[in-house]
Amino acid sequence: MVSSDLAVPFYLSYAALWILVVLHSLILLGVVRILHQLQTGGVARSGGGLARGEPAPAFRARDLQGNLITSDGLLGRAAGLLFISPDCPACADTLERDLGYLQHKADGNLMVVCRGLEEACRRLAEKHDLQVPMILDETDEVSRLYRVSYVPVAVLLDAEGRVRSFGQPDGRGEEGSRPDEEATAVDDA
Repeated sequence: MVSSDLAVPFYLSYAALWILVVLHSLILLGVVRILHQLQTGGVARSGGGLARGEPAPAFRARDLQGNLITSDGLLGRAAGLLFISPDCPACADTLERDLGYLQHKADGNLMVVCRGLEEACRRLAEKHDLQVPMILDETDEVSRLYRVSYVPVAVLLDAEGRVRSFGQPDGRGEEGSRPDEEATAVDDA
């Protein structure tokens, strides 16, 4: 039994210890959640990304061959941008699994935007034998314009350069749908 002189400090320290245990548990759960999100394809955006129907931002960037690529080349027919990073396992999976699908949804007008150093992007393109243009985004300028805060992200555009869909190409995108489901809804309207 605790003496009455020590009772208050004892119970205060006991309560403080439990508060610390609870806080530690919450922090640990947050870290585990973030690690899981990173492992499965990126940290979800918070209020970011382009909205459906929003005009796509204009950009100028270089491709792997040094050619100047502009957003004007995306106008006149459906198009798509696939934002990836060379050190993202989910991006490599997307290139293997979803590139043909995205190329089809972009009416054959798909460009890959690589958020990384040129050499790493070049190795990624060679490893996956990419047959679509790869835009270098070493400074994240294009990603910032399109409000891309995680990768992989597919942005599908209509012929007028408006966003048809924005999200992860493997079904975890906006509203839990694949990019084509949102695009179909816009196309039918």
